[in-house]
Amino acid sequence: MTSQGFPARRIAALLGVSESGYYAWRARTPSPRALRRAWLTRLILDIHQESGSTFGYRRVRQELGHRYGIDISHTTVELLMKGAGIRGKAGRLHDQLPQEGDLTPGRRWIVDVFAFTTLQGPLYTAVVLDTASRCLIGWSTAAAARRTLVHDALMAAITRAAGTEPAAGTGEGSLLDCCFTERAGSLRCAPVRATVGDWYDHALVETFWDTVHRELHGPHPWPDTQALEDRLGETFDRFTRQA
Repeated sequence: MTSQGFPARRIAALLGVSESGYYAWRARTPSPRALRRAWLTRLILDIHQESGSTFGYRRVRQELGHRYGIDISHTTVELLMKGAGIRGKAGRLHDQLPQEGDLTPGRRWIVDVFAFTTLQGPLYTAVVLDTASRCLIGWSTAAAARRTLVHDALMAAITRAAGTEPAAGTGEGSLLDCCFTERAGSLRCAPVRATVGDWYDHALVETFWDTVHRELHGPHPWPDTQALEDRLGETFDRFTRQA
């Protein structure tokens, strides 16, 4: 309030604190606890932004452990996110998810892009999920987040769905029921005027990435992009064989 021009004396009187106590607090060196909270908040903000503002406190806590080896409670992460004015979107909502028979397989796809961290830099991974069967049907990886990353994942999905190589000219525009996550849009990987998925689509994607992280069983962060790309390929191939 004082930074906005309000007199410190009047504010102290209003709040029932001493003016001298306020100035002593302002001059005090931040405690180790305060510095740690500020540091954690900065990491949380970075993770939340990278997720396209979709991660809730549970997934943010998981990423803190995966990336930095930080062991922190859900409650602390939730409080720090609340203090920073951020929150997750969609959520898991497993009990409210439509059942497999509620949708027609192959009629609606959701596309997402996730940035994995390695010591050599990020590895961007685009995935295409069938919202009815909840199966992975296409993916691609690249060192940079570009539209071609999503295009390659969609071509792989079209090929797998059709059982043949896609015809010339087949592309994103032919997928009338294809939608994209907010994260894919924030990374500028989604087409212009792309349809954004609803809460169910985002919940499905969150569940998928939770499964991927459990299956990888690798170092955090990964030492190089090639090692991570190889492990992702093995994991995704296993997913598609089980579909």
